[in-house]
Formats: sequence, C-alpha cells, structure tokens
Amino acid sequence: MRKIHGKLVCESVEEVLNPEWTAVLAIDLQKGFMLPGGSVDKAGGDISAMVELIPKCVEFLAAARGRGIRIVHVRWVDLPDGASDSPAWLRSKGLMTGTTEFALEGSWDAEFVAGCEPLPGEPVVTKHRSSAFTGTNLEQLLRATGVQAVALIGEQTPGCIEATFRDAAYRDFYNVLIEDRIAARDPELHEASLKVQRARHDVITAEKALSIWDGYRAGRLLPPNP
Repeated sequence: MRKIHGKLVCESVEEVLNPEWTAVLAIDLQKGFMLPGGSVDKAGGDISAMVELIPKCVEFLAAARGRGIRIVHVRWVDLPDGASDSPAWLRSKGLMTGTTEFALEGSWDAEFVAGCEPLPGEPVVTKHRSSAFTGTNLEQLLRATGVQAVALIGEQTPGCIEATFRDAAYRDFYNVLIEDRIAARDPELHEASLKVQRARHDVITAEKALSIWDGYRAGRLLPPNP
C-alpha cells in the first residue's frame, strides 16, 4: 500500500482482494434470466451464454467458499401489477429484453438456478433496478461486515453487472470484475462493456482471483500493512 494525501491506498489487485475484507457479489443468477422457458427466453432473448455461464459460476462460488470468501447473493424481482416499476423503468425494461416483467416475486423465474442458491448464513439482497445498490441495503450490509472490496460474477455484463460494478466504486468500495464469470445476451455489448471497465477498474480472470486467495492461505501474500 502507499499513502496518497495521507490515505492508505491499495497498489495491486492482490492487495485489493484481501480475503479479510472481500465479498463476492453474485448478480441475478436466476432461472428467468438464464434458463430455457424463462421470461427472457420466452421474449426472444439469446440465453446461450447464460446457460454456459451456470456451471462456471457454480464452480467459482464453491471455490470462493472453500477459501473463506464471503458470498452475497443479489436477485432481481418484479412486484405484482407493476408495483415496483415507474413508467420510465417500464420503458427501459422493454428496450432491454422486449418484456416488461422479468422475475415476478414468488415465481419460478425469480428462483436461483441450481447450484447457485444461497447457503445458510449467506445474505440475499433483493433489488428492483439494475444496480444492486439502488434502493437496497447492500451498502449497509457490506460495511457492517467490514467489506472494502467486492468481486462480481453473474449476468448481464452491460446491464446489472456494469451498473453494480460502477456503483460499487462510486460508493468507495474497491471493485474487481471476474471477466470469465459474467455473460450477456449480446456478445458485442459484452465485449464493449468489458473494454470500458478494463480502462477504469480491475478486471481479472477467475483463475487469477483464486490464485490470489490461495496465496493468502499459503502465506505467500499477507494482508496490507496499514
């Protein structure tokens, strides 16, 4: 770490991903967004990349848990009869996928995909907008448990992932994007979003993140020394 204006700042992604203060945010790993027969699939969205993403996220969550990393699950739900939607948001949702109802609370669509369900003790944050910080208790939850850095996985890269990833930085959390554990319906938008985020924030592979956490467990890496 180094001091800038009298403040200690992490200099490397290894320092950022200190297990003592890192949480994985698993974004919208839900049936309606990722499985055949879900609301996005029925609206004509290409979910092939999400289907391929599922086992990768299952593996990453298990690996992160095994290394003692906190997991926070984020889900998007819609309330019945548009109770959680404004007119402007209904228009935005239609532009995103062609449907104005994604994952109705209590429906099959709103459920987590198999293998990505929260385990006992793992918090679940419910949102009604793209960013997991908008109108939720996510920030309070993270600060209450001493989290200073978040690593993101899930879907959609140019949508909920990017919105939450940017918002984390704006709320003064270190942020790391796990580039091979995210996906989008449009591969061009996926790559465009990644290009923007690489220019502004830390973007690494799952292998790199896990190797960093292994380094801490083995004593090759030590927590930043204030």
